[in-house]
Amino acid sequence: MIIIPDNASHGYRIEPYTHAMRDWLGGTDHYLGNPPPGAMFAVAVRELRPALFGDLPTGPLLGAVVVGRPVAPKLPQDGSVGQITRMWLDPSLPHGTASNVLRLTIWAAWARGCVSLITYHDRTRHTGCAYRKAGFRKDGVTNPARLDGAHVRAGPLRGWLLRLSAGGAWT
Repeated sequence: MIIIPDNASHGYRIEPYTHAMRDWLGGTDHYLGNPPPGAMFAVAVRELRPALFGDLPTGPLLGAVVVGRPVAPKLPQDGSVGQITRMWLDPSLPHGTASNVLRLTIWAAWARGCVSLITYHDRTRHTGCAYRKAGFRKDGVTNPARLDGAHVRAGPLRGWLLRLSAGGAWT
């Protein structure tokens, strides 16, 4: 599925999470640094390029949302629950791009049979308003200050949850 906002220089496209996208994410200034090793799918934000029947989002990447299986091992690993493991958008993109790309991500997860989506954000870096605008609900916080691989997190992360229904709407 491809979506092109009105009067925009960019568009959104559901894509597989490839090595090229992983390398691109590794080159961004995302605070976590190391991109996820794998994912179920990604939603890319790309520059529009002229095509036969109008402009299509086939240009360079301007942002991406990566959805994988939950990191928490006690959550289902069968693809019924998706976790947004990474989201990065070029700062030059217009206001509202984050919630728009999240809405397409929600639709793609529902179309793949996910019953819910989860994500987390570092409250010291942003408020999570894009998740709220896209329909997510607050779902607690993680344990504060813990060793996570080679990194120590300074504080708890805000959890967000979105339950997807069979009818195509989310609750």
